[in-house]
Order: sequence, then C-alpha cells, then structure tokens
Amino acid sequence: MIKNILKICYHNKGGFMENIIDDYINEIKYLNEFKRLKELKNIIDNKYYKEILSFKTNQEKYNEAIKYPNNYNLEDLKKRFIDSKKELYSKEEVKEYFKLENYIQEILNDDFNKIKNSIIGNIDFGCKKLK
Repeated sequence: MIKNILKICYHNKGGFMENIIDDYINEIKYLNEFKRLKELKNIIDNKYYKEILSFKTNQEKYNEAIKYPNNYNLEDLKKRFIDSKKELYSKEEVKEYFKLENYIQEILNDDFNKIKNSIIGNIDFGCKKLK
C-alpha cells in the first residue's frame, strides 16, 4: 500500500523513490525471517488444512450467531470457535509463524516511524516552537 502511495506522490521524480522502495522491499524479502515465514505458511497450509478449515468454519458460524443470537446456540458456537482456535494456534509452526510475523512487523513499524519523523522534522510549518 505504501509503495503505491509513494509511486503516485513521486511519479514525476524520475523513478527515484520507486527504486528506493523496491530496494527496501527486496531487503525485507531476503531476510532469513521472511524466508522462514513463507516456508512456514506453506507448511501450515498443507499440514494443518483440516484445523484451518475447522477454525474458519467455526469462526464464520460464530460471527453469524453474534449477528442473530436468537437463531443460534451462541455459547455452543463460541465454545467450538475457541476450541478450534486453540487447536490451530497451539501448533509449533503456527506459534513460530506469528512470532516471525510480529518481528517483521516491528521492523516495518520502526522503519516507517523513522521515515515519518524524518519528514516531519524537515517540514517548516511556519509555526514557532513554544518554549
């Protein structure tokens, strides 16, 4: 998303920002953690297909029951949803996946905050700082 926004903003700059963004994306893609994340995604999708299907089905049923609680046994559906989530999320590969996903998200957040602070720090809003 940020890539598309920056492409629009810097379209007339001769592709300079596009190259920087592409380089940044490639840096992320070549992190060992990102490679492992992709590997885990494939493992999880194949190895835990039934657990994923059960989780998604129970989640959909529970979400429907929340909308129309008079038509469903909400407590039973809630229990099934929670149990299927626990079953899926207790798998070691899934735990590792979320740990890596959070790690990469922290890198992205940190980088975006640095960019934001750099931009804000270099913009003169015409206001005097209050002391």
